[in-house]
Amino acid sequence: MKKCIIMLVLVMVSSLFFTSFVYAQLTDEEIKIDKCMAVLEEMASRKDQAGAFSQLLGRAEGIVIYPRLVNVGFGWGAMFGDGIVLRKDRLTQEWYGPAFIELKTASVGLQIGIQEVSLVLVLMNDKGVAVFKSTDFEIVADISIAPGPLGDSLQAAVDFNDSIYAYSYSKGIYAGFTLTGSMIHADVRANRRFYGESITCESILNNKKVNNEVAFKLVQSINQISQ
Repeated sequence: MKKCIIMLVLVMVSSLFFTSFVYAQLTDEEIKIDKCMAVLEEMASRKDQAGAFSQLLGRAEGIVIYPRLVNVGFGWGAMFGDGIVLRKDRLTQEWYGPAFIELKTASVGLQIGIQEVSLVLVLMNDKGVAVFKSTDFEIVADISIAPGPLGDSLQAAVDFNDSIYAYSYSKGIYAGFTLTGSMIHADVRANRRFYGESITCESILNNKKVNNEVAFKLVQSINQISQ
């Protein structure tokens, strides 16, 4: 029994050391992409939504992944975090990006607690993608964001009238989670570091095909999940 415990501890330490070593070889932006890939794979593995999520992703024209949003509320509320967005060309099926983005929200009303949220937004059309091309954009009520459909497959009831479908999972207890009123900002510094030049999200999503080893792995994961 004692040997088993020692072996388990050694395996855990080795795993942590290996992860730290791998991350030490990556830039901050590549680490973020890698964390986004882990979130995507977690979403695709959830039995209550895996089939529908996979099929919806196959129809998508883009995807946004926030690996960690922090949601805090004590009468007033704040949510913040950063992530990435990629666009898929509907004709060539090629992926463009990633563009690095931030999300910030301030609100008042009935909300209490603290929560960490991992969020995936599946962008279904040009209108959904356009939200994340802007340098600064507020998500208002006329931007149609719907909860992502669940189940083993997409049901006939899903009419695809919504521009964005949201999937999330969270840690912590919180009442009052919403994206309405959130401000989407370009992460100017991250984009500059990643591409080696000052560049807008619109230019990235229109012109920059995926051309990074870690980002390629993310695209491969997206393609495998959506098959």
